[in-house]
Amino acid sequence: MSIFLSYWILPIVFILHDFEEMILVPAWKRRESGSASLIERRAFGVTTDGPALCSGVAEEMVVLVVVSIVCELAGNTTLYLASCVAYTFHLSVHIFTCPLVFGYIPGAITSLIEMPFMIWLIISYWRIDRSGMPVYLLWQVAALLVFAANLMLIHKLMPKVQVILLNYAQSK
Repeated sequence: MSIFLSYWILPIVFILHDFEEMILVPAWKRRESGSASLIERRAFGVTTDGPALCSGVAEEMVVLVVVSIVCELAGNTTLYLASCVAYTFHLSVHIFTCPLVFGYIPGAITSLIEMPFMIWLIISYWRIDRSGMPVYLLWQVAALLVFAANLMLIHKLMPKVQVILLNYAQSK
């Protein structure tokens, strides 16, 4: 098995992508705060604080590490393939949102860079996976639902983390 077909590649590409978001989202949100675009106002939730955003990224990273551990220990290629597809869908949202807002969305650059690699990774795991289409589809639906629910959860929690961090910074 190639190093690129390791179950640990997904957390690595995720963190490279999310570095772009962690670095640029706070400044982008301040820059776009007066924008009338619903997508620009809603993108990345109401969180404007870098450390609060990083808490959401850290939680997502934990989920991907757990997926990698489970796939490594169980040899579950199907779960890994479904997770790669779900992550690639996330990248495509960044790419296709840019034209809708007539500009840049944080995460778009790494999405463009990672997309060809992720397509190759998906094709490679598809060739390795022996689960059959019905089993694969069940894992895929489950992965998309879990990833979407997790994303909604962290977008609800990050503003609360932001308040906690701001209160902590102001207290003595």
